[in-house]
Amino acid sequence: MNPHTAQAAPAVEGAHSLIGDRIHRLGADIALDGQVSWCPPGIRTTQPVNCYLIKGSAGSVLVDTGIRLHEAEIIHQLESLLEPGERLAVVLTRTEMECCLNLPAIEARFDVESVWYTGGITVPRTSATPRRIMVNPGTSCELEVMDGLTLEFVSPLMRLLPTLWIFDPVSGALLTSDAFTHGSYGRSKAAAGLHKFQWFAEADTRGIAQDVEDVIRDRRVSAIGPGYGEPFIGLVESAAEATALAAAIRTVGNQ
Repeated sequence: MNPHTAQAAPAVEGAHSLIGDRIHRLGADIALDGQVSWCPPGIRTTQPVNCYLIKGSAGSVLVDTGIRLHEAEIIHQLESLLEPGERLAVVLTRTEMECCLNLPAIEARFDVESVWYTGGITVPRTSATPRRIMVNPGTSCELEVMDGLTLEFVSPLMRLLPTLWIFDPVSGALLTSDAFTHGSYGRSKAAAGLHKFQWFAEADTRGIAQDVEDVIRDRRVSAIGPGYGEPFIGLVESAAEATALAAAIRTVGNQ
């Protein structure tokens, strides 16, 4: 995505509930106008760019911070969801621009106590306590990010740079960063979500596809929340989308 040419679609006025009062989807829409790098050529529609707030009993966790284009909307949405002085931790699924650009603005407004991330090619600027973690690809670990709020950090094989998928065992939501992003492209469009992963054409992708299916199968995933694109809601739909995405990954691979 080119930050100089990205255009706003009609703004989302408030946050959307992903699962009850536990997980909320923040952000707003962009216009897919040929200038968005992760979108396949020829698609003209709008697409949400998402970050997610997980509410706990002693504070909340924000998964990614959204793009700079949506800074005002995200600050407003956080103000509507957080109590005055409520503790906040931030988890970055990737240290890429669409995940961390609003971190300084959020820190300036809210009580951010820690920022969790992996990799570090673009280390986010933060005044909160940095929590850099390493999770081997194809594995996961559970971490108490906030008092009483434990999340599973999944390191998928479907990746370009170091990437985390975040699973909330309380709600069953899996937040998938730059994967499962095809929800804005219509039904049976899983392959369109692979435009960013063009290296798959030169790889044996069978293990990657199996890992996608295993991550969903091994957890009762009740919703899939991508970093951009419409979420998938429900146990049946989540499983079906994992099967469709895995099939698309196998098809494009060189094996």
